[in-house]
Amino acid sequence: MRDPPPSHRGWSRRWLAVAIMLGSAVLALVAVRLVPPLRTADESLGDRLIAAATPAQPQHPAIALVLFGEDSFAGLACRSPVDRGMLADIIGLLASAGVRAIGIDVLFDQPSLPAVDERLRRAMLNAAVPVVAITALAQTPLTERQRRFLDVFTEGMPRGHANLAKDRLDAAVRWHVPFGGDGTPSLPVQLAHLGGVSAVPAEPFRIDWHGRPDGSTTPFPIYPAETLAVLPKNWLAERIVLVGTALAGIDQHRTPLSSAGASTPGVEIEAHVLAQLLDGRSSPRLPFAGEAALALLMAVAGVGVALVGLPLWLLAVAGVLVPMAGGTGASALFAAGGPLVPLVAPALAWGAGIAAMTVQMSLRERADRRVMMLLFANHVSQPVAEEIWRERATFMAGNRPRPQQLTATVLFSDIEGFTTICEALEPEPLIRWLEGYLDAMVQIVAAHDGVVLRFVGDAILAVFGAPVARNTQEEIDADAGRAVRCALQMGRELVALNRRWQAEGLPMVGIRVGVHTGPLVAGSLGGLRHSEYSLLGDTANTAARLEAYGKMVDARSSRHCRIIVGDPTWQAVRSALHGHCTVLPVGEVALKGKVRAVRIWLLIDDEDADGRG
Repeated sequence: MRDPPPSHRGWSRRWLAVAIMLGSAVLALVAVRLVPPLRTADESLGDRLIAAATPAQPQHPAIALVLFGEDSFAGLACRSPVDRGMLADIIGLLASAGVRAIGIDVLFDQPSLPAVDERLRRAMLNAAVPVVAITALAQTPLTERQRRFLDVFTEGMPRGHANLAKDRLDAAVRWHVPFGGDGTPSLPVQLAHLGGVSAVPAEPFRIDWHGRPDGSTTPFPIYPAETLAVLPKNWLAERIVLVGTALAGIDQHRTPLSSAGASTPGVEIEAHVLAQLLDGRSSPRLPFAGEAALALLMAVAGVGVALVGLPLWLLAVAGVLVPMAGGTGASALFAAGGPLVPLVAPALAWGAGIAAMTVQMSLRERADRRVMMLLFANHVSQPVAEEIWRERATFMAGNRPRPQQLTATVLFSDIEGFTTICEALEPEPLIRWLEGYLDAMVQIVAAHDGVVLRFVGDAILAVFGAPVARNTQEEIDADAGRAVRCALQMGRELVALNRRWQAEGLPMVGIRVGVHTGPLVAGSLGGLRHSEYSLLGDTANTAARLEAYGKMVDARSSRHCRIIVGDPTWQAVRSALHGHCTVLPVGEVALKGKVRAVRIWLLIDDEDADGRG
C-alpha cells in the first residue's frame, strides 16, 4: 500500500482542520446543554450579566405592586392566613382608584373566620374591576381538603396558576410556563388578557427581566398595604395591580436579579412576566442559531491561533484572556441594549479549537519528526538536525520529504580490497571491525555537516547540501568545501584506525572517495513500511563512478586514501582550501555509463605529504 499523493494529503489536512472547527463548536454546544456543571455555569454567567448590566428603564407605567410586609402585620393578630378582611378593604380601595385589573397572589387553601372569608369572596366577585385569584396546578403539594377549599372559594372567579418554573440544578427561576398541563393559564397570562393582550406564547419562555431606573429604585412602584388608604388615587389609576406578600422566608425565590444571596418575592416575578407580556418582549438572550454561529466563529479563531504556532504558554494566556475579554464585551453589549450573549459555549469552542488543533499539530509534528529521524537523524550532526527540523516546511509534505530539485555535493567512499578482508575474517570479528570503521566515518561526515544516506556494504553515500536546498552559489560552494574537508579527514582518521587494527591483528585498509557537485533530484522513495531519502540524477552517479575510477589512479591523496573530485567540486573549493590541499589533474576521462568525458582531479592532502605513496 502506497502513501496518498501530496495533494490528497494536503486536502485531508484541510478537511481535518475544518472537522476540528465543526467538532469543537458542536461539542461545546452539546456539552453546555447536557453536562450539568457547564449548564449551571452558563446560566449563572447569564444571571450575572442580567443583574449587573440590564439597561436602565423607567418604572413600568402599567403595573404596580401592593405588598404585605412586616409592618403590615404589626397590628394584626395573625400572619397566616393573611387577614382577609384587610384584603377585602384593599380590593375596594383599588377599585375606587380606577385600576384596570387586580391580581391576588395569595393562595386561599384554608379557611379563616367564615364571615370574613365570605366578605372577601364577595368583594372579589362583585368588584367593579376584574379580580384574578391564583389556583394551584396538580403538582402543587396540597391536601385534598386544601384543594377542595381552594376550588370552592375561587369558584366563579377568573383564575391563574402561580407555579414557578425552577431550574432543577440551582432552583433559580428563569423561565415562565404560561399554561399548565391541564390548560390553566398563569396569573400573568390572565392579567395580560385583561390588559388587552390577545395572544401570548403557548410554550414556556425565558423571562425578560424589566430594568430599574437606577440602583435604588424598583422596576415597579411598590406600595405597602397599610398605606393604600392614603395614597393619591391617580398613582394607581389604569394600572394592573398585583397584591401579594414580601415576607422573609415566605414565597422568596432565586432569580437572575438576586445578588449577594438576596431573593425575589414571587409576586414581583409575576410582575416581570406580566410586563413582558404587555410589552410584547421576548428574552434578550441570543437565539440558538446565533449562539451556534458564535461558537463556530470562536472555534475557527481557536484553530487559527493554534495554527500560528505560538508557544504553549502564550496559547494558555490567550485561552484565558480571550474569554475574559469576551465576557467584558458581552456585558458592554448587553448594557447598550444588545442581546445577552451566552458565554460558556463560545469559550468552550475557543478552548477546544485551540486544544484539538494543538494536539493534532503535535501528533503531526511527532510523525514528521519520526520520519526525519528515520531518514536523517542517526547520521547527522546536531546543528544539521536542528536546521532540518527548523526548515522542514520547505521540503516536507504529508509526513515525507517532497521531491525537489537542488544543487548539492555527493560523497561516495569504498574500502579497497573489502572482498579479500571478508574472506580473511570470521563473521563476528568482521562485523565488529566494519562497525568500528563505519562509526568513525559517520562521525566525520556529521562533524562536517553532511548527511549519511545509506551504507552499501562497506560503501558510504553522503550528501552535503540536502535536504534543505541551498539558495545561493556561496552556500553551494561552502557545501563542496565541507565535503572535501570531510574526505581529507576520513583519510587522516585511517592512520589512527590502521595503527589500532594492526595492534589487534586486524587488517589494515585504504579507501577510495569520489566527490562531485551538481544538480540532482532528492526525495523519499518507498511506502508506509519502508522509505529512504534518495538522490536521483547524474551527480550521484558521477560521484560513485569517480570512486570506482580511483582504482585506475596510482598516486594517493594521503597514506591510506585516494580522493577523486569532479571539476565542478574543485572549482568551487580551490580558493577556500588553498594551503590545505592541492590537486593533480587526472584528465578528461570517460566514466562508465556516461557519454561525455568528465574532467577529474586527484586531491592531494598537503598535511600528509610524507605518507603518500
